Amino acid sequence: VKPPNSFYAEAEKIGGSSYLEGCLACATAYFIFLCMETHYEKVLKKISRYIQEQNEKIFAPRGLLLTDPVERGMRVIEISIYEDRCSSGSSSSGSSSGSGSSGGGGGAGAR
Repeated sequence: VKPPNSFYAEAEKIGGSSYLEGCLACATAYFIFLCMETHYEKVLKKISRYIQEQNEKIFAPRGLLLTDPVERGMRVIEISIYEDRCSSGSSSSGSSSGSGSSGGGGGAGAR
């Protein structure tokens, strides 16, 4: 949970590029966002790649699947547990959700 939370903190951080994005957005009546990705969107893609990589390397071999918090409205981190098909005949036993303190969801670039 710590690496994604640090990525979300990075996304929410206001820096020079975020300030410039805001100024350009106001100056162009937000048409600039049709031509470029915001810092926030770039970091969200980075988080999605990280979660996908962790699923492939760590979670999937153990029968687990970590769901990207963006798919759940940035409110929870969901981990699905899959049973062995040979022993029970079903593909999944359900999922377990826990609260995540993602810190995301706000900001001018969030959609």
